[in-house]
Parts: sequence; C-alpha cells; structure tokens
Amino acid sequence: MINWKEVAKFASGMAAFNAIGHFAFGLAGVLPIPWFGFTLTQTLNTISAIVSAIIAIILIYYAWIKK
Repeated sequence: MINWKEVAKFASGMAAFNAIGHFAFGLAGVLPIPWFGFTLTQTLNTISAIVSAIIAIILIYYAWIKK
C-alpha cells in the first residue's frame, strides 16, 4: 500500500530544492543560460521559481498539516 503523505513529503523536498535553485540562478546574475538549444531567460526562471515554490507549499500542506 502506498502512503501518499510520504510521497508528498519527498516530492515537496524536490519542489523546494528546485525553487531554491531557480532563485539562486536569479540572484547569481548568470541568466540567460543556453542549454541544449533552449535558453533559460530571467522571465522563464522567475516563473519556474514561483511555480515550484507554490507546488512545494501545496505538498507541504498536504503532507504535514492536513489531517
């Protein structure tokens, strides 16, 4: 039986790590970053950081707060 709260705990950590990484890219001033024919711009990076943070917050709520 899969314990979905434990899966959400793990996924929230992954989403939080992704959000922190994108915030770090934004603060480091290394953007735009070309990567395999795709360019990570400041705008795309900001959107990705915000979406990742929102996903992490939702998963944290589900995993630890919701009864």
